[in-house]
Order: sequence, then C-alpha cells, then structure tokens
Amino acid sequence: MQFSRKKKQLFIAVTDVFLLFLSVYLALFFRNLGHPEIPVLFPHMYAFLPIITAWLVCLYTAGLYSLEMPYTGYTTLSKIFVISGISALLGIALYYLNYRARIVPKTILALFSLFAFAFISLWRWIFYRISIKYFPGVNIAFIGINNTVIELLHNIKNFSYMRYNVPFIFDDMYDDNECCGIPVIKANEEFISAITGNKIKVVVLAYEKNISYFFQKILFELMNKRVYFVNIPYFYETYLRRVPIDAVNELWFLKNIDLSTKRLYQYVKRFVDIIMTVFLLLVSFPFWPFIILIIKLESPGPALFTQKRIGYLGKEFSIIKFRSMKLSGNDYTPTDRQDPRVTGFGLFLRKSRIDEIPQLLNVLKGEMSFIGPRPERPEFVEELEQVVPFYRQRLLVKPGISGWDQVSGEYHSPSREDTYKKLQYDLYYIKNMSLFLDISIFFKTLVTIFSRAGV
Repeated sequence: MQFSRKKKQLFIAVTDVFLLFLSVYLALFFRNLGHPEIPVLFPHMYAFLPIITAWLVCLYTAGLYSLEMPYTGYTTLSKIFVISGISALLGIALYYLNYRARIVPKTILALFSLFAFAFISLWRWIFYRISIKYFPGVNIAFIGINNTVIELLHNIKNFSYMRYNVPFIFDDMYDDNECCGIPVIKANEEFISAITGNKIKVVVLAYEKNISYFFQKILFELMNKRVYFVNIPYFYETYLRRVPIDAVNELWFLKNIDLSTKRLYQYVKRFVDIIMTVFLLLVSFPFWPFIILIIKLESPGPALFTQKRIGYLGKEFSIIKFRSMKLSGNDYTPTDRQDPRVTGFGLFLRKSRIDEIPQLLNVLKGEMSFIGPRPERPEFVEELEQVVPFYRQRLLVKPGISGWDQVSGEYHSPSREDTYKKLQYDLYYIKNMSLFLDISIFFKTLVTIFSRAGV
C-alpha cells in the first residue's frame, strides 16, 4: 500500500485535461450551433494544446493540485478566474500576433475560457464535497510518542481535509491517557482489538529499536490483516514534505542521500542555469541603470551589495544583490518583518525579488544555481552547525536564488526553531532533487514574485 496523495493529484489532473478538451468541443458546438465535424474539431483541439498546457501549469503553480488546501471558497474561484484570464491572453498572443496561425478563434476562445472556468471551478467543488462526505479518510495509528509525532498530530488536525484519522496511539510508557486529545493505549491486547475495531490501514512507528520481541510478533501477525507499516521519517516526509531532523540519524543520510546517481541531472541543471542566466541578464540589464539610480537617490552608498556566504561544500564566495537597506546605523544583523533599515524602494525590491537579480552573476560563475538552499553567512553557519543537527549537510549541493524553503509559504525568522524548519525543507530538497522538483519550485517562485510575497 502506498499513500494516495499522488494518485489523487493524478486523478484531479486527468479530469482537468478531460474538462479542458470538453470545453474546446462545447465552444465549437455553441459557436456553430451543432456537432463540429472531425476536420474542424481535430485542428482546433491541436491549436488549443498550448492553452490547455498553460491551464495545467497555472493550476499547478497556483497550488490547485495541493491536497493541503480545500478546493472551495472565494480564494479558489479567484485563482481559477485569474488562470482563465492568463490563458486567454496567451491565446490572443498565439493566434493574433502570429501571422502564420491557421486558426484564429475569437468567439471560440471566449467560449472556451468561459466553459473552462465554470467546469474547473465546479469540478474542484464537487471533488472536495464528495471526498469529505462519501470517502472516509485513512485510519492510521502511531506506536510511540515523541516531539515528531506531536507535530504530526497538530498538522493532521489543521489539514483535516487530507483525510487522515488517528483514532488512538499506542505507548505503554506514556504517563497520560491522552495526547493532543487522542486516546493513548498501553496494553497489548487492547492495541490488537483497537487495530481491528478501528480498521487501521497504516501504523506509523515512532521508535523502531525500542519495540519488544513480543510486540514485534504482534506486528507481524497484523501483516495478515493488510496493515501497512512505515517509519516516522517516511510518513513525515510524505505528509509534510520536510525531513524530520529529530527522527533521523547519520545512517538515514547514508541510506537516503546518494548524489552519485544524480550526475546527469546536475549536468542538465548546470546547462539550464547558464542558458537562463544569459537570457535573464540580457532582458534585465537595460533596467539596471534605473534601479541603481533610484537606490542611490533614496539613500547614499553603493547600489550593489556584496556579502560573504558559504556555498557548495563549505566554499566561501561573495553574493551580489541590489542594496535594499540603509548603510548608516546598519549592524548587518538578519532582517525581520518591518525592519526599519529597509528603504521604501528596497521593500519593493525584496517583495518582487528584483534585489536578487545580480545573483545571476553568481550563477554564471558557478557559485550558485537557480534552485537550491539559500546561502548563509560564514559566522551563522559556524554557529548553527554547533546547535542544529545535520546543518552542514545542506552544503552538499550548490546554494540557490530560490529553493523549496522559500516557496513553502511560511515566513522563517532567524530563530533556532525556524532554522530547524528551513533545514527540514532543505534536506527534503537534497534528498528528492530532480528536474521536476526544480520546475515546480521555479513556477512557485513566479507566484511569489507576482504576488509580491517575498520577505
């Protein structure tokens, strides 16, 4: 048994594709007031492929394939409406600015956008309602209680629509009879009856080494009842898409992180980095003089800001950014929300991520990549690796302009607790890095830029 997250996401995506092609058909049907003939239907289906692809990319970028959010309410409708508008504009660009286009739909494009908006919105609402009402969640049980389990229990309550239910926890050493409002079972016999009575499908093992031989025999017997067993790092990573630092050890890293198998990916990633860097430098460079002028007019000092950072395998380099802070009275401590040192124009640069454009030079030099963990200052790395377990392992890959942590949707302060969270996201990226994950981060970064949600 595998967790059904990807299956659900694939089902939603396949239905989206069907509805988008159905929208093309209905647009032709209502435009011509009749069933479109094959010589008309197929060319239009082919011509709308870029629009349908744009829909899917935008839906993914907007988080509408994420199971961590309910697909109802004004927020979802507004996102789908914006996606409809973006796709319509792309259609106009493709069909009206391309003089070689064989098909130039006007009414059909408008009808398609209308049908697509209505169908995708209705489909998301139906899926959510049916899932909540008719499809029971997966019943899971935890064996053992620790900080990682408690964190998961809190998140399961927050994301109740992800359909995981925890009827009980087993821990014969726990002092209380409840944990996070969930009953704690301490007797072996009661545990067996609770597994059967609650139709448990998944058992998550918080501890693997401290289980008695007698209890191990009980777990083996449960395999005949098609109960699926997973360890806590696997469940945590699958559910929250982070690595639980408190629940892993050195052996976990040796088993799960093998960079030697990703050499082809690294070569392709470097090639893409160079191509994108050259393109973006050519596009953005004409605007540099205006950005530099505004920075210097707002506050005295150089427009470009350089600072030492730690990169790949601990190598030190100088990061380059547009200056967004005042120089006078600046002790260069980490910034916080509403930091008074940030200038008015600097705040805009940060929110839009424009301040990071000069880092393209770092990417071109091979010191950074577009996607990867954020590089930290040497003094912070030296301090953090003393107090945060496995902190130096984030240096196994090149640092990036954007990363899995930055698109997580959470604001992380320089506190130790938030540093733990940032490292959890970074380790998840290092373990799972692929071109698909990089593309995902890239599009999520675009959402951050256009929504001006940068920190």
